Amino acid sequence: MNDLEERLRAAFDARARSYEPDPNAWARIMERRPHRRPARWLLAALPVALLAVFVPALLNGGLGRNTAIDPTGIYQQLMKERTPLGKEASVDNPSEGKPLRIWFARGKLGYPEVCYIVERATGEPYGACADAVTWEYVDAWFVGSTLRDGAGTAMDWGLALQDVGAVTGVTKGGQEFQGTVRSLDGAPYRLWTVTYPSQESMSKIRISDVDGKDLGSWSRDGLFYPDGQPMSAPMELSQGISVQPYRTKEGTRLTWSRHGAELASQLPSATDPVVTVSPRRNMIIGFARKDVARIEVSFGGGSTASVVTRPDPWNLGVTLFAAMSPSDDRAESRRVTAYDASGKQVWSQDEPGEAAPFEDDKVAGEVMTLPGTESAGRPVRIWFTQRTDDGDRFCFTGGPAPGDRGVTGCFISFAQNSYPFQQATTYLPDPGADIYFGPALAGWESVEAVLHDGQRVRASFLRGAGAPYPVWHVSVPRGTEVGGFIVKAKGKPDKQVPNSNKACTRQAARSEATPQPLPAGITALLVPGCAAFWENGEMVPALPGPLPGARLSDLLDAERPVQWASHKTAWYGYAPAGTAKVEFRMKGGATATAEAVPDSWGQNVALFAAPAPKGGAEETVALTGYDAGGKELWRYELPNRRAPKF
Repeated sequence: MNDLEERLRAAFDARARSYEPDPNAWARIMERRPHRRPARWLLAALPVALLAVFVPALLNGGLGRNTAIDPTGIYQQLMKERTPLGKEASVDNPSEGKPLRIWFARGKLGYPEVCYIVERATGEPYGACADAVTWEYVDAWFVGSTLRDGAGTAMDWGLALQDVGAVTGVTKGGQEFQGTVRSLDGAPYRLWTVTYPSQESMSKIRISDVDGKDLGSWSRDGLFYPDGQPMSAPMELSQGISVQPYRTKEGTRLTWSRHGAELASQLPSATDPVVTVSPRRNMIIGFARKDVARIEVSFGGGSTASVVTRPDPWNLGVTLFAAMSPSDDRAESRRVTAYDASGKQVWSQDEPGEAAPFEDDKVAGEVMTLPGTESAGRPVRIWFTQRTDDGDRFCFTGGPAPGDRGVTGCFISFAQNSYPFQQATTYLPDPGADIYFGPALAGWESVEAVLHDGQRVRASFLRGAGAPYPVWHVSVPRGTEVGGFIVKAKGKPDKQVPNSNKACTRQAARSEATPQPLPAGITALLVPGCAAFWENGEMVPALPGPLPGARLSDLLDAERPVQWASHKTAWYGYAPAGTAKVEFRMKGGATATAEAVPDSWGQNVALFAAPAPKGGAEETVALTGYDAGGKELWRYELPNRRAPKF
C-alpha cells in the first residue's frame, strides 16, 4: 500500500472515533468487509501488515541467503528482541510433511506477536513473527497458509478469541472441512487450523463458540486476493517468498506472497526506474531492468543489504529479487545501487526516508508528545495545522502500536458540535495503558472518561506553546472498557460522547435477546455500547449505544436530535420518544418518510426504518421528526459539506 493510501486509511480510522454530525461517514467506516484498492504498487493492508515482519537478514556473500538456515538458528534470530508468551505448538504441515512450529511472543515494544517456523520438504526453512492483535469485527481470522504449487494438501491457520470453540473451512463450492481449535497455555489467543485438498478453493471460515453458537464467518480474501487471472505457476525466491504474474485489465501484475499471504502487487511499466525496491519491515522485494544482476541497498544507519536478481521466466523483461533487510525503519534514508553481471555499476539513486505524515501542512504551534507515551518505545506526537482549503486540523502519529507507525491521522475541520477523539495503546510496563485524547474547543471545562462500571476518570489538559487549542488526554489500564466521555462546556448542558463499540458485531452475535423488527427488512438489537442492526438478515453498520448507566435518549439533544445510517436498500436509526414519522429531505426538494415505533428496550427513543429512495444518503440534506398528529417535534439540518468516500 502506498503512502497516500496509508494516510487515507489512517484518516478514516481517525474519523471512526469522531462523534460528528455525519451519519454517512459512520456507515461507511463500519463496513465489515475489506475493500480492494487498485494501485500501481500495493502493499496489502490486511493481514499482510500481520505477515510482513521477517527474520533479520545476515546476508552471505550477496546471495540474499540467511546464515541461520536451521530451525534453531531461525528461532534464535526471531527471539533476539522478543520474549516467549505461552507454550509452543507443533502442527502437522501437510504441504511439507514436516512440522510447522507456532508460538506467541512479546515484541520489543510490548505488544503480542505470533511467530512461526516453516520447515520445507525441499529447500531451506524460514520463519517470521506477525502482530497478534484482535481484529475489531471478527472472532477468528486468517494468519497464514501452507498452500503452495505442487502440494496435494494444504492447511490454512489463524487466531481466535478464547471463547471460540470451532472453526470450519468452506470452499467456494460450499464444501466444508472441519478445523481444529487449540489453546496454548499463557497465550492471548487460541490457534485454529483447517486442512483441505489443494485443488479445493477455500473461501471463508465459519466460526462457533464453545457452546456451538454460530458467530458468523470471515472471508479468506484478507489473506490473499490478487487481481486478475494467474498466467503461470509462481516462482519461488529466497526465504519462502514467491512471485506470480496475473493478467489484469491494466496489464501484467506481479503479485508477491509468503506463507500463503499476499505481500505486494506491482505493475511493471516502461516508465519505471532501473530498480523498483520496497524495503519494509525487514524485507526487500522488487524488480529491476533485465541487465541488472545485483542490487545493493545501503541504509542511512550504516547497514547494507545485497541481493542477486533472478531473470523473470515470463519474458516481461525484468529481473526479480527478494531478500531480508537489515533495517525496518521506514524513516531511514537509503541508497539503491544496481550492478550488471560483470560487476559494473549501472545505476544509483538516493531515496529519502518516508517523511512524517502531513508534514507539508503548516504547523500551528508546538509539536507535542502525548503524555504517557514518552517511555513506551515510540512516543505519539500531536500537533495542530492550519490550512486555507479545509480549516484547522489536529494530527497525530507514532505510538508503540503494532504496524510500522502506530496511530497516524488527522481530524479535519473539527469545529462546533464536533467531539473527535483517538486512542493510543502502550504495552510497557505491563499491563500497559489505553490513552484517549483529542482537541478541546473553546469553553471546554472538563472531560471525563466513563468506564463500563460507571466509574469516571477525569482527563488532563495540555496546551503546547503557540497551539490554537488545548488537548485533553486520559489514561486507563490497557483493556479497560471505556463506554464514552462526558464533556462539560461553559454555559452548555453536559455532552455525552460515546466510544462507539467496535466489538458490536461480536456482542450482537452472542446475545440471546430477540431483535426488534422494523420496516424495510430492518431488525434492531441493543447490546452494551451500541445499537446493532440487520438488513434482511445481514448485519449492517451499527449506531452508537448509551454510556454506562445512561440511555440512548441521553445521546440526543438539540444539536443532534437523531442518530441514523443507511446501507444497501434502507435507512434506519433512532430519534426522541414520541416521534411517529421521520421525513428525509433530499437535494432538489424530494422527500421520503420512515415510520417510527417506540423501542422495546426502555431507552426512551423511537426506532425508525424505511426503504432508501433513489440517491440515498448522499442526497439527504435534512431530517424532520413528527408526532402521531403531524406536529413537528425536531429538525436536523445536515452539515453543508461533502461526505467522505471510502
